[in-house]
Amino acid sequence: MSSARPAPVHTGAARLHSLTGLRWWLALLVFGEHIAALRLGTEVGADDPGPADVVLRTLFGTGTIGVSGFFILSGFVLAWTYRPESDTVRRFWQRRFAKIYPVYLLSTVLAFLMFSAMGDTPSLPNVGLHLTLLQSWSFDQSHYFGLNPVTWSLSCEAFFYLMMPVVFLLLRRAGARTLHLVIGAAVVLSFVLPYTAGAAVQLPYPAEEMIPTGPVGGPFPYWFTYVFPGFRLLEFVAGVAAALLVREGKWRGPGVRWALVICLAGFVVNLQLPPRLQHEAGTFLPFLVLIGALATADIRGRWSPLRSRAALFLGEISYCLYVFQLLILAVLSTGLRPALAAAGVLDGKEAALPTWLVGPVVLGCLAVCSLAAWAAYRWVEVPMMRRLRPRPVPVYVDVLVQTPVDPAEVIVRKLA
Repeated sequence: MSSARPAPVHTGAARLHSLTGLRWWLALLVFGEHIAALRLGTEVGADDPGPADVVLRTLFGTGTIGVSGFFILSGFVLAWTYRPESDTVRRFWQRRFAKIYPVYLLSTVLAFLMFSAMGDTPSLPNVGLHLTLLQSWSFDQSHYFGLNPVTWSLSCEAFFYLMMPVVFLLLRRAGARTLHLVIGAAVVLSFVLPYTAGAAVQLPYPAEEMIPTGPVGGPFPYWFTYVFPGFRLLEFVAGVAAALLVREGKWRGPGVRWALVICLAGFVVNLQLPPRLQHEAGTFLPFLVLIGALATADIRGRWSPLRSRAALFLGEISYCLYVFQLLILAVLSTGLRPALAAAGVLDGKEAALPTWLVGPVVLGCLAVCSLAAWAAYRWVEVPMMRRLRPRPVPVYVDVLVQTPVDPAEVIVRKLA
């Protein structure tokens, strides 16, 4: 007697709220990485970090893995909702443009004004690359980190959106074995390519680097393994393959609790990997396992810690938090030590913050960034999405049988 084939679990009404909640935690990893880089608990210019900074670097020193989680999540969510049989490529691209570009444009303009106010006006080619979301295709750090540094990842996302119709077309009819092979190949390549293609080209070190590239082998390996959209496509494609497995009821993985344990273990392992693997490889598979587990939990109504109203709210504003947090941190960090010195809390404008104060300052910065993210979400992202996204396609429904009918048939019935 043959075993029953698993039934597809996807329905058009299935909302994966836990994946929205996950977005906040991924954005928090990136926020933590940036605020840890400020070394608030260390005197300016000192080599040895203070105790609070040691803790922050341990927790968030590899916070760039949050970007990897976003790339996987992007592929998963887009594949979950993509319906080429009832939609067009143009409408898909228009929706993605309406979602990301208005907020992105605002952050780019603000970054341009900030640099200009400091007497370092960005060059016209640099501005052009950012306005067209092409900055991550440049090897030059002054280009891909040139305005609002975190938005290099949106240049990658724009490439993913461009490739989505092709990727989906290639994978949509693939069997479970092929989809698992795609995921396995992507994970393996994330370990192999940094030591092959990433080391095949050597570029001269620039006079000054915003982010030191020596630990990963130099300017080209750093760009290739972290910024290059073609390399980061591995995560997106793996996310698409995982979503198709879930849609067809063929995903096999642990539940949410064990997936969280696997992610924690992956985080610890990632800390021990060589620097050129820490951006993606170490947590690639754990993130896939967690995303698949959360999606399955939402579909089947099982336990998830990321489905509460608060988690959904934080997830909704996470994009704006990601885009604006570094600009806000740059402003806050500039005035923080002088203000504390003027208040008598610090001995000087370059003194380390007391260990007991670092935690409250970090939480205060997160609160300010989150408030700004909510404002941008409320007054920029949502209104512009409503204005710019394509209008819904009208569906003509037969009232008696509740099935779509041809619009011409409706007209003929009325005339009869």
